[in-house]
Amino acid sequence: MNESAENLFDQITIVIVTFKSDKIIEKCISNLDEKFKKVIVENSNNTELTKYLKTKYKNLECINIGYDAGYGFALNRGIEVSRTRYVLCLNPDTFPEKNCIKLIYWTIKNYLDAAMVVPITIRKHSKEFDDYGYFDLKINEEEKDTNNVLRVDWVNGNIVLLDKNVTKDIGLYDENIFLQWEERDFQKRILNYKKKVFINFNAVSHHLEGQSHDPKFNYQMKCEVSWHHGWSKFYFYKKHYDFKNACLNCCKDIFVYSLKSLAWLLLFKWKKANIYRMFVLGFIFSLFNKKASYRAKID
Repeated sequence: MNESAENLFDQITIVIVTFKSDKIIEKCISNLDEKFKKVIVENSNNTELTKYLKTKYKNLECINIGYDAGYGFALNRGIEVSRTRYVLCLNPDTFPEKNCIKLIYWTIKNYLDAAMVVPITIRKHSKEFDDYGYFDLKINEEEKDTNNVLRVDWVNGNIVLLDKNVTKDIGLYDENIFLQWEERDFQKRILNYKKKVFINFNAVSHHLEGQSHDPKFNYQMKCEVSWHHGWSKFYFYKKHYDFKNACLNCCKDIFVYSLKSLAWLLLFKWKKANIYRMFVLGFIFSLFNKKASYRAKID
């Protein structure tokens, strides 16, 4: 792993999509080496925040979308303005350890057909990282190689290193998906194009779950995530397989989430019941080919 630090800074732009992230974004930026080129894409018209960040930090460019356009749409705008071959897509509540970026950069440079590399993500209540898998459930998990690197079909990453060259052939993130499953869709297209996704288990980042936004919006954001999880899951399977496959892959979730919603309703836990109900509503919208239109009600 002989890549120099200077080469690292020349080759990577860090793109951070923010929304109501005022309380965490400075901590996130301060955790990164100031020599990295960084792009903040703020999913609102909060120009006061972006002007302040631009004044305070070096090598920082800011984009205001002007409204909540969704993760994939905002991320695409950041990728488009990046002038390096590699883009590090980072959530504002994610904190890579010292050598994390260097390790995943080494991986993407040295593994044949690598289009995307992620580190392992350590969450507060999780002892191990297992948020990855294969689209064909009959495939057994591959073995990590001698570098502790594993090839996977999909992985949920709060920090993702992407080779922009692949976007010339498969396109950017699908902007029909407002939230949830946009990474899975992108990784499926990587696989279809015969490129590869890797996890370097020596590289470590930490994720403060639910802190990418102001905690006072937790309920509204959970409702939004649940609705779009239902919408996007059906959309993904219909897009890459067929209508029948999409229904089969969602039917278990619909049954379980409906029961959970009813159970919480009977216990007079209206908010918890509504979070599960939102998944079903999102699924119904997607089933009838309606747009991913739900937005959290946030002042």
